[in-house]
Amino acid sequence: MARNNFAKDTATNKNTLVPHDLVQKTYARLNDIYAQRLCDNWAEEAEPAKHVFEDLAIAAFIIELWRSLYDISPKSEALEPSSSKFPGFVDMACGNGVLVYVLLMEGYSGSGIDARRRKSWKTFPEFIQDRLIERVLVPRPFIHAIESDDIDMEYELGNYPEGTFIISNHADELTIWTPIMAALARSEAPLPFLAIPCCSHSFSGDRYRYSPPQKENISQELKEDEPGSQKKFTIDQNAQPASGDLKALRFLKEKEKTEEGISESMYGSLAAKTMEVAREIGYAVQENKLQIPSTRNIGIIGTQSVSTREYRDIERVILGIVERECEMDGGIQVAAKKWVERAQNLHTSIAEGIAEGIAMH
Repeated sequence: MARNNFAKDTATNKNTLVPHDLVQKTYARLNDIYAQRLCDNWAEEAEPAKHVFEDLAIAAFIIELWRSLYDISPKSEALEPSSSKFPGFVDMACGNGVLVYVLLMEGYSGSGIDARRRKSWKTFPEFIQDRLIERVLVPRPFIHAIESDDIDMEYELGNYPEGTFIISNHADELTIWTPIMAALARSEAPLPFLAIPCCSHSFSGDRYRYSPPQKENISQELKEDEPGSQKKFTIDQNAQPASGDLKALRFLKEKEKTEEGISESMYGSLAAKTMEVAREIGYAVQENKLQIPSTRNIGIIGTQSVSTREYRDIERVILGIVERECEMDGGIQVAAKKWVERAQNLHTSIAEGIAEGIAMH
């Protein structure tokens, strides 16, 4: 199958953890092995090419990232099983499951969770299907903020084994929560994570636009973070750009393609906010521009940067963050109810759809 050429320009590549040439080499191998089968067996309504090639590119980056972090190789190269060194992964909001499928096939242990089962899951081998879990993820601070009786569905809190690598790939509402959920899973040793932001949401799950970082901080946001630094960003009220001036709108569109424009965009602002939250918790944060066929190509890597002893107050710190960020919704209880109600509505619509399908047969 013809190889999809993604992001050939390395001049603006911000990778420092993973060499671009290694990712390209691994991508080419994954493309040769999996692309044709995935496209031929595609069961979703969306066009397969973009999703397949994008997930293969992300898988290639993750494989090389794990090679760097854990000194492990995919099973085709490994002299010993990956499980002997690798603590496992969880892909939150795994969607079509392609990324989980590829990583499992490459010999890495892990699983994927999503609120909605996808048609594609049935196209994978049975042992892959067993690692794809249909369940709603609810942030732990929200569970503590409301009565458990108010939650009429099965949900996941994110209690994962020590060292589990968290993947948050275009996880929408969960993006801003990724550092918090990774830290609370093991507060004595917060879990490493990779977040690839997509659509911007507030902590309650509402669509929301965060303010861009201050200009003097933009260049620093594109570099490896110094542990312990905490940058504060003010939250706007979703002000919209003025319309009607076509020349100005064209200028803004062109600016969005530049490094500064990305930082000031809704997408860049979400990435900056996610990094801010991670740093405030205590993570060392690295931003990488991924070579994927998408303009939403920022990868945020969080690793533990302080000792276990310094994490003794992590839950207090996180609660402070959540309370602060939920003020716009009227407080943490209001935000928690919004989140749970939205999740329950999704859960109900899925159940009704299944029941309707059974009745038609």
